[in-house]
Amino acid sequence: MLFCVLVVAQLVYPQVPDRWTMPMTALTVMLFLGASVAAAWHRSGPRYALCLAGLAFLVGLLSEIAGVHTGIPFSTYAYTDALQPQLFDVPIVIPLAWAMMAYPAWRIGELLGSTPVTRALFAAGALTAWDVALDPQMVGLGIWEWPNGGAYFGIPLINFAGWFLVGSILFGWWAFAERGSAHPGDDRLGNLLGPALFAWTWIGETVAHALFFEGRGVALASFLAMGAFTVPALLRLRRQERAR
Repeated sequence: MLFCVLVVAQLVYPQVPDRWTMPMTALTVMLFLGASVAAAWHRSGPRYALCLAGLAFLVGLLSEIAGVHTGIPFSTYAYTDALQPQLFDVPIVIPLAWAMMAYPAWRIGELLGSTPVTRALFAAGALTAWDVALDPQMVGLGIWEWPNGGAYFGIPLINFAGWFLVGSILFGWWAFAERGSAHPGDDRLGNLLGPALFAWTWIGETVAHALFFEGRGVALASFLAMGAFTVPALLRLRRQERAR
């Protein structure tokens, strides 16, 4: 149900008046976070779901605070006053966005990797691919700024190296901490929810950029970056489901 409400909210999002954009941004993050935690809870239980979301929130918050005040690891950027409330100049909704995408990205890593290290690296790559779509959109909405510009639609390429580094820390920590703690259910819905959230984001970001946000260049980059992880993960998931 949360997934369905999220889809409706995201379809409405580009059409809302400007004064509603920031409240709708926060709403879609909270709906996505709820759907993500519910998906992890359904498949592996409440402790698993809440620990992963909490770890992602903590790592995301600390990395954003460091990034805003030191430029490490994302390069020099700053948040505007558009999203409130803020903690140490970082809107609270931002680490919540890290938490919302943690489980879908982790499921992609689980499907593509066969060891803790490879699962963590694939998950970090999937999270970074999402930022290829996210960053230009948020700059366009006036949520954050890159004063020195950059090669990717005004965003420095080192930003994506920073995302991969932080994602590797997050998922590397999780890959070794969660060993033996997850007990996936046998039902197909539980197995599909996490990858479905990532796949929906892939398609949604591509279409939204092409039609409403930053144009076909970002849409193509988003399609290729996220698709490089989504397509092989879904093919692997299909093989797993057929083998059941």
